[in-house]
Amino acid sequence: MPKLQSLHAKILFGYVLVGLLFVALVVSALFDFRRLETKINEQQHVADLHDEMRYSRRMEKNYLLYRKNSDLAEAIERANNSLALIKQLPPQLSDTEIQDSTDETLTHYRELLIEMANADRHGRVSQETTDDLLVTGSRMLSLGEKLDAEARELLEDAVSAHHRNLRWTIIAAIALAIAAGILVTRSVVQPLRSIETSLSRVATGEAGRLDLASEDREVGSLTDAINRTLSELDHRQKAITRSSRLVALGTMLSGVAHELNNPLSNISTSCQILLEEIDDLPADIRHDLLSQIDGEVLRAQRIVSTLLDFARERQYERALIPLRTLVEEVLQLTRNLTPTDATIAIDIPEGLQIDVDRQRFQQVLINLLQNAAGVIGSGGLIRISARRESRPEGEGTLITVEDNGPGIAAENLPRIFDPFFSTKPVGKGTGLGLFIVHEIVSQHGGTVSVESEPGRGARFSVHVPDHRKTETSI
Repeated sequence: MPKLQSLHAKILFGYVLVGLLFVALVVSALFDFRRLETKINEQQHVADLHDEMRYSRRMEKNYLLYRKNSDLAEAIERANNSLALIKQLPPQLSDTEIQDSTDETLTHYRELLIEMANADRHGRVSQETTDDLLVTGSRMLSLGEKLDAEARELLEDAVSAHHRNLRWTIIAAIALAIAAGILVTRSVVQPLRSIETSLSRVATGEAGRLDLASEDREVGSLTDAINRTLSELDHRQKAITRSSRLVALGTMLSGVAHELNNPLSNISTSCQILLEEIDDLPADIRHDLLSQIDGEVLRAQRIVSTLLDFARERQYERALIPLRTLVEEVLQLTRNLTPTDATIAIDIPEGLQIDVDRQRFQQVLINLLQNAAGVIGSGGLIRISARRESRPEGEGTLITVEDNGPGIAAENLPRIFDPFFSTKPVGKGTGLGLFIVHEIVSQHGGTVSVESEPGRGARFSVHVPDHRKTETSI
């Protein structure tokens, strides 16, 4: 097959090739029908010859019985017809020797009939002529039967050959259909299925670009167009993610300032005591105060480090992280968002690790906690739990964040993860928090779902599968 670089050219070539082969099959079938028609005509010719011979003999016998000259004349005419028919037989119908013998016998038989007619007019028909006529007539019929039997046999062979050729024609047509199907599959369907598979991988976060599925120009153009679209979507998603992170960062700053104020106050108090009474304090008390100062400094450092880690732009990189530690870091950043008398319950086994990008999954937890904190009232409850979970696609970690708030209306559930959809009053929410949660979880190859009934709170479930090597970078 020539090297074709276009789907259009390949399909056109396939149609032309299949069309030519189909025409060849049709022409071959027509020739086969023509051969069969010839054999039928030849057999009919022999059958007519045999009928003429038998009719001639019947008239001969009638003449010998009733002595009617009209019967003898009819016998002679039929003999003449038989001679004319045998001379028209095609050579390939039978053995030439049989045809020659039949021709000679018919000629002799006709001569005997003529001799009998002449003798009858003079009243001198000899017994020898009559006996010779009977013998020659019997031999003529025997040869006619042989010719008829051979013609039938040749016709049966032709019919068998026709059936055989017809079967091969059907097989060839099926083979052509299969070949055309394979050509279309390889040229068109297979590259499109490859693109579909790649898009599914992109949707689950396993890849950020499509690989070239075929060297065909149309497939290459389609792949380039999809990759350009994915690249543009990637840039826009990065911008939305950054914007959402900045919004969350601004919301958390007041809480972080409050969190930093506590250790700084403790440090200030301890320093004042040391400055005023350092000479009067026992050594062990001075050591305790210095230890408290050191502990509060480390506490402030952890808060600042967590805040900087969340604010810093980083490349996507998954790693095993202790989930409980990650949740506690997020709670430090969001503590001021929840009512002071609200309860946050954590049910996460010690040692449970999750395979995620730290910064991005921090944002998932922050957005879920912000969403829950914004709906619970005084004395509300937020429960964070996690466990290992096995699914048909593999092992993973299930995290649930549930609250006892007012819940979500049934008509809003299908749209809860849509971008810019918010049930909060205008100016109170961007509608991007849960959308970002969905995007980041999908980037990890996971799923996020929500269960809620009005008046009975809401439960968000995040399933993150164990790490599989990917090339995604968002």
